[in-house]
Amino acid sequence: MDDEQSTLTENRNTITPGGYRFVIIWAVCLLVLYAVVSSLGVTLLSRYAREASNIREARIKSPTMQLKTPAPDQQNPSGARQVEVLTGGSINRIGEFALRESAWTADFNLWFKWNGDAVKPGEGFRIANGQILQREKVDAYQSGTEHYEEYNVVARVTKDYDASRYPFGEEGLYILVEDSTHGAEPLRYVASKQASLIGPEAMPRAVKLSGFLIDTKVASSGHGLANPSPSGSKREVRSQLMLGLLVVPRSMGIYQKMFQALFASVIVALIALFIKPVHIDCRFGLPVGGFFASVSNNIFVGTLLPQADRLTLTDMVNSISLVTIFLVLAQSVISLYIYDTMGRERLAIFFDRVSFVVFLIGYVAANLALPFAAMPA
Repeated sequence: MDDEQSTLTENRNTITPGGYRFVIIWAVCLLVLYAVVSSLGVTLLSRYAREASNIREARIKSPTMQLKTPAPDQQNPSGARQVEVLTGGSINRIGEFALRESAWTADFNLWFKWNGDAVKPGEGFRIANGQILQREKVDAYQSGTEHYEEYNVVARVTKDYDASRYPFGEEGLYILVEDSTHGAEPLRYVASKQASLIGPEAMPRAVKLSGFLIDTKVASSGHGLANPSPSGSKREVRSQLMLGLLVVPRSMGIYQKMFQALFASVIVALIALFIKPVHIDCRFGLPVGGFFASVSNNIFVGTLLPQADRLTLTDMVNSISLVTIFLVLAQSVISLYIYDTMGRERLAIFFDRVSFVVFLIGYVAANLALPFAAMPA
């Protein structure tokens, strides 16, 4: 009897080479899993960053950005030449960003300077990619044939936000001003870059300005050949003024607020590894609670961001967190078997401590690598 009791005590307090081998294989498998998942995520996010940069450069370098000498069919029926309107603007305030509704609010001043009475640009401009909420003429004068008008405009501008790297991806915000009444009497905007600016209090605290652009481009409007109306079969080429802002969210603060509950739930799940596996209520209750908290945080973040057709940074962070908590539960089951069924108390405790270190290293490393890859180049 004493020999049997001594053998049981020795088994509880001894870790065999096979036990060490098992724990090492478990730790290596976990590290490889985190490394593979992180590598795939970094590759995807880096590709998203390159795609966003290429799209932005293509928009800026588009050959339609500069209007050349008008073609004959852009002239008035009377043969009059196209009227050049010197145009500029200043951004007073960037208002609400509605990410899920794909819109933002802009308060800006817009001015026109031109010669002659053939056009009235102040009466016919509109926001091609949004809706004017408020328009007020704040200044106007006429000197001979020269006219000047300035308007204060508040507009709701549509914007398809890229959620793939949010909150670390930069966003291009564009206001497209278009003349909507001078199709028969063509009008050409000429951008005044020196007199266009952004007010010092324009940017909200949640974002910072990375670049500003003002330029002109052309856009076609009207109906296509399928239109049965004889008068509507010809497309009109109209001039557009583009006010562009490149903004970057103050990422770390937003990232922390989005995922602080998620990170806390993972930490709570990992604390369970310091509880003996035979204390089933606490050992399994903490990870289960953390799992449901992670799901709730995932739902909350989903209400903030627009739908995406690809795997995003938020998807990756949520998935890694859920998988980590699930693996903690799986580890607890194995540890309970080792402790209670096999009677290897010391091996179970060693297994728990090594698992905690590996989970912590792998999870922290993944959540550092992914945001870093999502940052603008």
